[in-house]
Amino acid sequence: MRRTFLIRSLPLAFLLASYPVAFAQLQNAPSGVHAAEDALIRKGLELRRARKDEAALQAFRRAWNLANSGRALAQIALAEQALGRWLDAETHLLDALKHDGESWIARHRSLLEQAMSELQGHLGWIELPGETKTGWVSINGKKVATLPLTGPLRAPAGSVALEVQAAGYLPITRVVVVPARAPAREPLVFIPASLVAQPLPSQSNSRSTGESAPEPAVASPSKTRPIFGAILAAAAVVSLGTGIAFHVIREDRASAYKSLGCGPTTSADKFRDCQSRYDGITTANYLMIAGYAGAAVLSGVAVYLLFGGSDRGTSKTTSAAGGFYVGCAPSVGLGLLCAGRF
Repeated sequence: MRRTFLIRSLPLAFLLASYPVAFAQLQNAPSGVHAAEDALIRKGLELRRARKDEAALQAFRRAWNLANSGRALAQIALAEQALGRWLDAETHLLDALKHDGESWIARHRSLLEQAMSELQGHLGWIELPGETKTGWVSINGKKVATLPLTGPLRAPAGSVALEVQAAGYLPITRVVVVPARAPAREPLVFIPASLVAQPLPSQSNSRSTGESAPEPAVASPSKTRPIFGAILAAAAVVSLGTGIAFHVIREDRASAYKSLGCGPTTSADKFRDCQSRYDGITTANYLMIAGYAGAAVLSGVAVYLLFGGSDRGTSKTTSAAGGFYVGCAPSVGLGLLCAGRF
């Protein structure tokens, strides 16, 4: 659905316009590598016209492996653009434009730069200010950088899943809304992993001396579990309500999108309105999924704390030996991030 008219029409019109040039080059090229490369590119163009963009991408990659030409690399980028792989398309198109010595790149530079401007409208940045640690950053499940960072991270516009891992600290996971052509700032606050792994003081010394050890000043799990369970149950209800609300919003936006006649044949004057509506549908869909997923996780933990757990029927000594700890630290804004072991 994301392959709208301008996204497809610009690369495809460009490919069709370049086809006679590619054929002329084939006539003048010697047999061997260049002829094989050109044949693969022509095959990829035919697949693009048939809207088989994934198969065309594979043909262009084989052409690139043969001769490493800027023309093949540009075709790879345009196929990735049609597939909505904005980050890969930008990287490959930037590399293709560096092949200044190729006459094909020089002749079609203006068209390639126009394609670059189009695809960069689907990209933004993520800035991660805060403490400097050693670790790595993942976006949408893919590692993209190591800590400490040297600058903002390139990311697709819209809602993305951000994960930050640092040695000795709890992982940071967030859903970040990245604006197009602009940065999203996500300050990082690291919480030491030792806060949730700290054991209770050993009672072995008191046993050996015969002295009675003072009762540890730790909350009883039997009293605090229901409290945490009730809090998480309420949070699950809120998360479910959020998911339902954005589900309704997504359906309304999808209906409006269809009523405008948006799709592969959308006219150029409607493209921007259709694209903005499609981005709104995508954002609502991500938030709907996040709401439903959060409700499922929170309700599961709440049920465990309220009705399950290994401390029922066990002695107080066993619970204390297992360890119970809750630690909190300030999070972004006025928030508070807590973690514990039950």
